[in-house]
Amino acid sequence: MASCPIVPEPKTEIDRRRYPRIPLDIPVNFYLGSGSEENLKNVGYTVDICPAGLLIKTEAKCFQKGQYVVLRPHNAAHFTNRPLKGEVRWVKKARDGCLNGISVKETEKLFLSFLYSISNNELSNQFLDLMLDAFSDGAFLVDPNLRIISVSEKQPLVHVDREKVRGEKVTEIPSVLKLFSSDQLNLRHDLQEVFYKRKDKRHTALSLDFTKNGEKKNHAFNISYRYLNGPPLKESVLIQVKDVTALYRLKENIERKNKDLFEQYRFTLMGQIVDELLEDLISPLSAVVGRIDLLKMKMDRKSGSFHCAVEDWIRELEIIDSLVDQITQHCTVAAKRREREKLGALESAISLNRLVEETIQILSVHERFRKIDLSLDLKDGLPLFKGEYFDWLNAIIAILQCLSREMQIQKERKLKIETYEDKGYVVLSISHNAKALKMPLERESGLAIFDIIQKKYKTAIETVGGNGRQKISFYIELDAKG
Repeated sequence: MASCPIVPEPKTEIDRRRYPRIPLDIPVNFYLGSGSEENLKNVGYTVDICPAGLLIKTEAKCFQKGQYVVLRPHNAAHFTNRPLKGEVRWVKKARDGCLNGISVKETEKLFLSFLYSISNNELSNQFLDLMLDAFSDGAFLVDPNLRIISVSEKQPLVHVDREKVRGEKVTEIPSVLKLFSSDQLNLRHDLQEVFYKRKDKRHTALSLDFTKNGEKKNHAFNISYRYLNGPPLKESVLIQVKDVTALYRLKENIERKNKDLFEQYRFTLMGQIVDELLEDLISPLSAVVGRIDLLKMKMDRKSGSFHCAVEDWIRELEIIDSLVDQITQHCTVAAKRREREKLGALESAISLNRLVEETIQILSVHERFRKIDLSLDLKDGLPLFKGEYFDWLNAIIAILQCLSREMQIQKERKLKIETYEDKGYVVLSISHNAKALKMPLERESGLAIFDIIQKKYKTAIETVGGNGRQKISFYIELDAKG
């Protein structure tokens, strides 16, 4: 199955007063404060439960309205790694204690938590149906024979009549699960794997084309399998089907816009380099024109001996030739870099030292950068990391350009670049004596690329010091991928 981006699932909170409630009698513990074991308290018993929350009876008033609590049924040993978080909506005094209405944030966890806690041998379909109906999207509860125990009324794309399908095999009834191709989703294989390994499984952002009323639309779904093993159901699997089409489209749009912005940024950065090159070219070009004019004047005067005149003309031509070489060097560096960028973005193994050296070669043609006292400490034998070469080249050029601009007002302009390896990272450190750059770096004008670098390559940025003495270090994961 092709890899798909992970799409977060929407969270919902339901008012418990809108649903019928089922009487239960289950001991409940809760955490207050930090949620540590020292704060674990026994508050009594549930009085009733509904898809949105539960009612807890306590001997005395121990909750406050608006208080956030972490609940755990007394016998829910399997549920310790899935805390049930809720908010106290109201507290009322009763003859023999106090009633506390708790609204939970994730109804799926409420269902799983109390399913583990019910010790009766009989569990009504009403309870299971009611709990599954509270889920944000479609849900199926199946036994080891893949037969349906319960199914939610709300189903995406394909309606399922739960009274008709109860007891039928989930792999045989029409549902949204049957619409996926076998290479995307193999329902039978997934369920057999979950039952055999007794471990949860999940598919994210599965793409599905669905035609309705002659109109074809693309949808995206997250499908998860949760293994359950406790009374009264013994072994079962909860299948959840969440429609994340809107979130997937939003994520796609954001990624597309970020890509467009990055492309614009690359052209802007290239434009800045070219603009600075043009500024640097003005001086040697003016000198060439001046030397040619001077040479013309000397030739027109025809003063002195012919031998002296020839030597004078040769000297002037040599100076002109040197200036033209300087102009050629400026243009060649810019042209080569631009030509390489046209090749496109390709992931490759990158040498951090080579990145630094090429960046310095590109910037060294600028008069402003040549005035900086630059020192290098590049560690030999650094491991390579994966990424798009020009992402990093543009990033390093951008920050060095920014620093060189800040240094122009200073008498001393010191810049040190170091590379080394540190516990699974290759590190690039830049120390300077200019005005401290803002953090995060993307707040600085012209350094928006670092927002992309951090997200794309999981790069950590660390700063030490302030104005006149700042060190910025980039920690690049050796297994980071673009």
